[in-house]
Amino acid sequence: MKTLARAPDVSWRYRRPIIICLLGATLSEVGIFLIFGLLLFPEGDWVSKFLWTVVFCGVGLGSVLGAAIILFVQDRLTEWNAILATTAWSTALLGIGCNLLCYRLDANYFEYFGGQDNAALFLGNGLIMATVGGFAAGWLLFSVQGMRLLTRLGF
Repeated sequence: MKTLARAPDVSWRYRRPIIICLLGATLSEVGIFLIFGLLLFPEGDWVSKFLWTVVFCGVGLGSVLGAAIILFVQDRLTEWNAILATTAWSTALLGIGCNLLCYRLDANYFEYFGGQDNAALFLGNGLIMATVGGFAAGWLLFSVQGMRLLTRLGF
């Protein structure tokens, strides 16, 4: 009896960007919450700070960046071009777009994370983290070594 050949499961290729970006953004936002929200600027409601950083920014923007990578990088670019494009998307979406929005909200309304008194620290931290995080995500997703590491880790 002849069995039908199954198509290889390629869904992992489209899950990986979402998972990696969600994990990276959420872990980064946990760090921001702990350092900026609790240690450097402890005034204010820590529950609201947590919801803003970890839930809205971490989960929301991690998902947006993952979707952007799937739409504009995955299956279009390879290796270094894909790594650099992922870095550029992360820098543009998270480091510039989100960072400026969050800075304005913090400086003018919430005053949770020092945006009013420490604009350079607020904006610089967000830009650097988004760029480094985008490069790391791009390396994991589009380099041979990064893909091997993800496979060994079960992603």
